[in-house]
Amino acid sequence: MEEFLRKIKLIDNFSISLNTNKNDFVTALRKNVDEDDIDSLFSSAFEIFSQSKNVFKGRANHSGFKIRKRKRFFDRQFGFAKATGNYREKDDKLIVTGQIKSWNNFMYFFFGFAILIYTVFILSFFFNANSFDDGSYIAIPFIIIHAAFMFGIPYFAMRSGLKKLKRDLEREFHFIVSKNNHL
Repeated sequence: MEEFLRKIKLIDNFSISLNTNKNDFVTALRKNVDEDDIDSLFSSAFEIFSQSKNVFKGRANHSGFKIRKRKRFFDRQFGFAKATGNYREKDDKLIVTGQIKSWNNFMYFFFGFAILIYTVFILSFFFNANSFDDGSYIAIPFIIIHAAFMFGIPYFAMRSGLKKLKRDLEREFHFIVSKNNHL
């Protein structure tokens, strides 16, 4: 399944090289991450009401990190993309490597339920012989178009969320390092 998600670009790897040491970076990263469990079902239920100025939510320590962007009011992006990674020092540089995954287990339920509903709806048209007499078969293409939107919109939203998180991580990590170096 993971290989399929990579092909449709819902999982991606990243590697960022930074001019800092591990201890300084982890300390600075922890200041920008609100500690919380981001894997639970209702972890983001009321986070838009939080007063925190931190950009990320999750956990960050010396062994690695698992973070996602904090949800804000009027934010159009789905908060599905999560980044997990670790750090290693090579020469005088810190190399942050990780994986961004935009797919979550709720989507199995969503797509399974949508497939079931659309299958039942389309099959009900085919097995109801009386419905074709009054011209209602015209509705089948509209149902198929509606299904394409219902499957396509979440896919493209997750895909753009992954790209945005990857871009934001790189930007924030470089910002953390530059802010740390100027202090």
